Amino acid sequence: MKTVRPLTLAAITLLLAGQTLAQTTPTLRIATGKAGKGFSRVFADIKSVCGQKVSLSEVETEGGLQNLTMLAANKADLGFVQIDTIQSLQDSDPSIAALQSVMLMNSNLLHIVARSDGYRVPAVGLVDTLLGPIRNRTVVVGRFDDLKGLPVAVVGSARALGREMDRVYQLKLQFVDVSTDEDGLARLKRGEVAALFSTSGWPSGPIQALKRSEGLHLVRFEHKPQDPYQVVARNYDNLDSFRHPFLSVPNALMTRPFTAEGHHGKAVAALRDCIRSNLTQLREGAYEPMWNEVRPDALPPGLPLFGGRLAQKP
Repeated sequence: MKTVRPLTLAAITLLLAGQTLAQTTPTLRIATGKAGKGFSRVFADIKSVCGQKVSLSEVETEGGLQNLTMLAANKADLGFVQIDTIQSLQDSDPSIAALQSVMLMNSNLLHIVARSDGYRVPAVGLVDTLLGPIRNRTVVVGRFDDLKGLPVAVVGSARALGREMDRVYQLKLQFVDVSTDEDGLARLKRGEVAALFSTSGWPSGPIQALKRSEGLHLVRFEHKPQDPYQVVARNYDNLDSFRHPFLSVPNALMTRPFTAEGHHGKAVAALRDCIRSNLTQLREGAYEPMWNEVRPDALPPGLPLFGGRLAQKP
């Protein structure tokens, strides 16, 4: 009978240990958004700092609104979501209501882009067609209220946020859902819509890529919204927009309701602790500026917290 060499036994032991570790250390799937936009860039920062401690993979989506459905359908383990979106949809699906907040993140800004030369309202009916030069008009959109009754392209979480603002301020907007900022901007340049609504943290990649020569500008949001919304000022020097007022709403990193003792629950806790312990590096290093907004001890009102508590509404 052959004897197994000690070296062979050691190799088998290491192999089995590696298989066990792979089975007990899951890869957390994090739903983000489109490449180049805020959530995707934040994920890249997290993976850069914490990827050696927790295995992570990115699930690219259209943004926070789709992230909710990905989480509810178990196609992602964590995801970035605007808190107004999850608050408005909690009653629609028990799986959404069960999601838990790991950490309150930065705020998303509602970027509203319009053409500097205005939107030409198309002729409607025979009378408008015959009297085109007289009846047709061009609307120069400088403020949110200038969009009353006009068509707007909405992408990602702006699909829900735009409709909520339309309900609150009664503008009777005509919504055109698009899948990407690029599609919405193309429709805007062709004159098919009066504006593009897009949500992202500051700075937004697609908005920052615009040039002055393209004849586009940012639209001012000058209302005084109620919680959880706020108006904040930010700059985009590429569009000569300084101290520009944006509607903003906080984001949260949400997780499926894993048991604390399970492999996924332990991985989520490890990720949370890693982000907390590296916040100084994330704020002071070559990472996204949104990390300066993150307050790890702040509580998202009314959302269940990872670990079993419920954040109280103010």
